[in-house]
Amino acid sequence: MEAVYEDHMGTDLRVVNAARVSFSSKSWYINGEYLPDTKSNRYSEWCQYRDNILHSNHHLWGGQHNIISMEDYGLINFLASHGHWTPFGHPQITLVMQAPVPIRTQCFKHKSGLVENEESRRYIKSRPSLFVPNEFRCTPANAKQGSAGVHPDSSEWKRIYWNTCNRAILMYEAMIEDGVAPEQARFVLPQGIEVSWYWTGSLAAFARVYNQRTDSHAQGEIQDLAREMGDLIKPLFPVSWAALTGDTQ
Repeated sequence: MEAVYEDHMGTDLRVVNAARVSFSSKSWYINGEYLPDTKSNRYSEWCQYRDNILHSNHHLWGGQHNIISMEDYGLINFLASHGHWTPFGHPQITLVMQAPVPIRTQCFKHKSGLVENEESRRYIKSRPSLFVPNEFRCTPANAKQGSAGVHPDSSEWKRIYWNTCNRAILMYEAMIEDGVAPEQARFVLPQGIEVSWYWTGSLAAFARVYNQRTDSHAQGEIQDLAREMGDLIKPLFPVSWAALTGDTQ
């Protein structure tokens, strides 16, 4: 299970200028030190943002020429805190995702501002990979969904899960070898097999996914995937991502 960066369009400056177009104005990256009121809390926040960019090892997105002004830094935070989401809809990101079927299904529930194209086992015959949880969790006492702590027999259930799923995968391969149509042979595969898809969407859309799927009530596996996704997007739009999600670490 993983999220992999493919490409993206835009930067924090795209968000700024999408908002500033209402006044027929435009901002640019700054090339030197920007020294406004050094006593303000916002200035301290901006300095931290600036230092994070300057010390970034990301050869494409770091560097002094990618630092927005303090005024634009404040504008992005204003937009996010007041629910003005449309400027965040202009930057686009494409990720290549891989996850077991139920987690993919949860991802696909997010429709606004996102589009996906998934691999199809109608056309491919290779052996699918199996997702194995780190541990099996207990059913919570007072919830229709979710989970509690680690199950006391987690290791044994992992063994049974592995053996059962691999028997199903072997049956799938036998059906393919015997000439059964792939579109039908796939019915025997377990829910734990991993599927891959291209996932493209706006910065605003991915921030909504991140906020909802890192919530403590979300399934543990999709929380892990959402954090991995966030780690890819955050360096691309450091100010906007922090403003939309609160993820500043």
